[in-house]
Amino acid sequence: MNKFDKIREKIKGPAFAIITPFTEGGKYVDWQAVEEYVKFLYDGGAKVFYVMAYNSRFSLLSDFEIMTLNEVVVKTVKSFNDDECVTIVADPLHCSTETTINFAKHAELIGADVISLIFRERVYFDDQVYNHFKEVSDNCNVGILIHEMPLTNGIPGQSKTIDWSLDLLDRIADLENVIAIKEDAKKDEYTKQVSDLLCDRLAVITSGYGMKQWSKFAPNAHAWLSGSGGFNPAIEVDWHAAWKRGDLDKCNEIIDNVEIPFGEIAKTFGWHLGIKTAMDIMGVMNRVERMPLQQLPDESFNRLKEMMYAIAAKSDYLKKIRR
Repeated sequence: MNKFDKIREKIKGPAFAIITPFTEGGKYVDWQAVEEYVKFLYDGGAKVFYVMAYNSRFSLLSDFEIMTLNEVVVKTVKSFNDDECVTIVADPLHCSTETTINFAKHAELIGADVISLIFRERVYFDDQVYNHFKEVSDNCNVGILIHEMPLTNGIPGQSKTIDWSLDLLDRIADLENVIAIKEDAKKDEYTKQVSDLLCDRLAVITSGYGMKQWSKFAPNAHAWLSGSGGFNPAIEVDWHAAWKRGDLDKCNEIIDNVEIPFGEIAKTFGWHLGIKTAMDIMGVMNRVERMPLQQLPDESFNRLKEMMYAIAAKSDYLKKIRR
């Protein structure tokens, strides 16, 4: 088993997205709060740490800040000296292949296990995407995760977005250091096709709708992007442990009392503002954003707080909620 196989085998259960904190007014990234958040996740049982383009607010960050965020997260996780941990960093949302290679080389330099690559350029033919991933793969020695989400179609008069063809994914998955995929199309039939096709070669991370959604595709999907675990990682760590031992009562209790009602918060206020506001209410991280993204107005904040109180009345996972 080579080093990439060993890393792939460790990507299981909840993959915890790193939410980026800002100082008051949003002028600076709060680097101390980043370290504290990573430690908070680890203390709650997290093993897979994912700097992810959208949750980590890349559209608000400079390339230098993204690179620094990657490094701070990796260094903090390495300080735990825990061989079960995996660090996944990322490249910018919009950049050239050369810039992505620079980020991949930096990821390798700082000791990251995996770099998540997103493709947001307009697409005209499959080889355009394949050649990007091959060029990066040929120029680095770090694990690669395919951040697969609908591509922007460059052909006029057609659908504005297109799913990755299964043939394209199949070809990219055969590149030597491609070891994982974040399946972000959020279409059940397509997610199943991708998971079934790639599960023997890549660690498959599902995205959206949390634990209950992931369970539809397990065991061919190996992990899921964290949801409510962002404000208490034990929610998803405990759920995964219960699922592995076949304790469906515990699984259903967590889904019914936490995941589903928190899903209503995300539907009402939006995922990104919803999770960060919940983290503020739980005393995990302030809800300050950087413009043009802005924190919820006070009226919405108070409504969300009442919804969190309602969840806390049914679940001890929110017992640390601030009153």
